[in-house]
Amino acid sequence: MARNKRSLIAVAAAVVLAAAGSTAILLYVGAADRRAVEGRAPVSVLVTTKRVPAGTTGADLRAGGYVEAVTMPASTVPDDALNNVDGALDPLVLTADLQPRQLVLRGAFGERSGLSGGVAIPSGKIAVTVDVAGVPAGSLVRAGSLVAVFDVYTPRDATRVPSGLKGPQPAADADHVTRLLMPKVQVLAVGAATGATGSDATQAPAGQLATGEKAASALTAVTFAVSQEDAERLILAATTTQIYVALLDDSSALRPGPGTDTRSLFP
Repeated sequence: MARNKRSLIAVAAAVVLAAAGSTAILLYVGAADRRAVEGRAPVSVLVTTKRVPAGTTGADLRAGGYVEAVTMPASTVPDDALNNVDGALDPLVLTADLQPRQLVLRGAFGERSGLSGGVAIPSGKIAVTVDVAGVPAGSLVRAGSLVAVFDVYTPRDATRVPSGLKGPQPAADADHVTRLLMPKVQVLAVGAATGATGSDATQAPAGQLATGEKAASALTAVTFAVSQEDAERLILAATTTQIYVALLDDSSALRPGPGTDTRSLFP
């Protein structure tokens, strides 16, 4: 009798566990289905119909025919995508240009700052435009990017002081240095090259440009927000050496140092 009773209890427990497991699976599948359906659910968001310059207010964005509503799957839309430009955004301005067919995000708006030539200049800063190497068309460097500025030059002597001659000087026995110039700078705008013109680049055969001369296609005008001291350094570096930029994020770690030269390039 006792054995039969224990068998009945074991069977009952198995039935209860199986039912609980089945219920859990059904609940999980149901939740997954709901998430999938919610991800595919259409939501209305705003995209730009044309280029919108930095400094455009929320009020102007709404009234100027800059945006239109489109429908997209919810899972493809950032959390701060706007479906309307509400009154709270009216006094705020776009801190960077928006390109045609770009999503309008709440994070694109900020407090009004000084404007010059359609560029929003952060308070206390000035806008300086210099030619930068290594920024091809389609580069990820754009308005609003934070970048580090690196300098490439031929040193005068072992102290690694720049020679003062434009760019790294080509020579079989020359030593060149790449060195961090500024660890973090904000980009305000990226445009066409302001250096040598296309005609300059075609006057000499390939590989025979005059010392320090760069083809226009190799340079891109980048506008930075900097202090007076950094503007002086940036202008001098762009005039007498060659500068490059590197994109940063919150985890980027940079430290000043003597840099890397031709002799220490390889360990």
